[in-house]
Amino acid sequence: MKKKNMFLQLALAATLFVSALSTTAHAADATTTRDIPVGGSGQIEMVGTIEPTILSVTMPTFVPFNISNSISTQNKVISPRINVKNNSNVPVQIDVVRTDINISNLRNTTWSSNGSVGSNQIAIGLKQEETKDEMPTTLSNARWLKQYQSSPMNVMILNSNQEGAMYVVGTLGENVSESATFNVTPTFVVSKTSN
Repeated sequence: MKKKNMFLQLALAATLFVSALSTTAHAADATTTRDIPVGGSGQIEMVGTIEPTILSVTMPTFVPFNISNSISTQNKVISPRINVKNNSNVPVQIDVVRTDINISNLRNTTWSSNGSVGSNQIAIGLKQEETKDEMPTTLSNARWLKQYQSSPMNVMILNSNQEGAMYVVGTLGENVSESATFNVTPTFVVSKTSN
């Protein structure tokens, strides 16, 4: 069984330690009232407070994986479990905002951004763990890495202090060489969820 040794380098934006500031504004003493006549004007004092929140997520920065057509399942990748931990006291979302792909060693091969491959194509994505410690066998619900990404792609949402996991998944056409390596480098950004 021929296997390729590939590398998924997880470039972590700002090393996944991001400071975010949220602002809360409220009116000064709500019990103080004043009448303003019609057509008149008045001033209302508003006081804002800044509540700093440190966003901290832990995940690996380098993930090697193997891909081969000889793997019998729909997912042709063998990947280690990518453990992700939200160390923050608020929910966070993890998005891929850019993906650098170098498949120059794979002669006559093109990239597929949607998981559907022709005979000379390859596709790699990320899939959130569905069954603990089990590599996914199907490609359903995979988030496909796009070479020319135009908008952020969410790959995971974690509650405060929650642990999660994902795997590298992928597929390749029957004419893609299984004796070369390639690099896929997604850039992740962590932000506070709006939920």
